[in-house]
Amino acid sequence: MASGESYTELSVERIVREAGISRATFYVYFEDKGDLLRALAEDFIERILVAAASWWELPSDATKADLRTAMQAIFEAYVPHKVVMAAVVEVASYDAGLRTLFGDLLERTIAKVAEHIEQGQREGYVIGELDPLRTAAWLTWMAERGLYQLVAPATPAAAERLLEALTDITWNTLYAGAR
Repeated sequence: MASGESYTELSVERIVREAGISRATFYVYFEDKGDLLRALAEDFIERILVAAASWWELPSDATKADLRTAMQAIFEAYVPHKVVMAAVVEVASYDAGLRTLFGDLLERTIAKVAEHIEQGQREGYVIGELDPLRTAAWLTWMAERGLYQLVAPATPAAAERLLEALTDITWNTLYAGAR
């Protein structure tokens, strides 16, 4: 997939050959290649959520540099798994189980970001006029699409500039006007 082949085009035969296992062994663990992708995606999703928590759990006196470090953790969790995420996005369009898994990731993220915004508004470090849920949804979808479309294919230098931009966008949207 890293060379441009889609997940849909990959056969189970090719997967087992590349993995060095028998077809029978593959089917002991997975119902089909969609099941394999769901297993890979579940692991990836947990890594992303753990990384994202470094942002949601920032203290009220966090600096822009602290936010950048938290965003960097998200980038570092995403980039090694960008091929899996590309497959998830591709297959979720026709696989209900994967679509549910991906939707759950986004809903959980939106809920956590909204909680962070609400707490920040109560404590005065997030702009009070923002609608927490809608702002969280925009920030989450923007970050997800940005990671997929911009960061995944980027060179390390370009990814660094994208990290700076995401940090600036998030800082200016949530925190700058409240501090």
